[in-house]
Amino acid sequence: MKMTVRIEGTDQIARNLRAMGEALRRDTLVPIIEEELEPMAEQMRSQAARGSGELAESVTVGTELSPAQAAMNEPIAEIEVYAGPGPLPQAISEEFGNVHQEPRPFIRPSFDSNVDRALKNVGRRGIDAALSAGKKG
Repeated sequence: MKMTVRIEGTDQIARNLRAMGEALRRDTLVPIIEEELEPMAEQMRSQAARGSGELAESVTVGTELSPAQAAMNEPIAEIEVYAGPGPLPQAISEEFGNVHQEPRPFIRPSFDSNVDRALKNVGRRGIDAALSAGKKG
């Protein structure tokens, strides 16, 4: 006796999988990541030294680095979003100290207290976006 198996609906499955993949592209993920990194950046701003206010105001979230920062950066992922101060020398002095001042870290403590929440939320929201797109097909 010969058994025959017929699978129907594979075209719809393929459309759903393509839609899910498209949902995880840059135009969907970058806004999600930026939103989830904003609390980290806000904490950096609040903990930055307040001389002129320039350091706190330079803290941003985005996909672009300054030319000097970009020259030192080695990309590790297709999509990268950054949170931190602009290319100000005082950012390094504040974070790590120098011969004239003790370190007053504001970047690492903000990262440490926000990274787990941000990663979980980006993962959850990315999965939600993919599943939603898959349902629409």
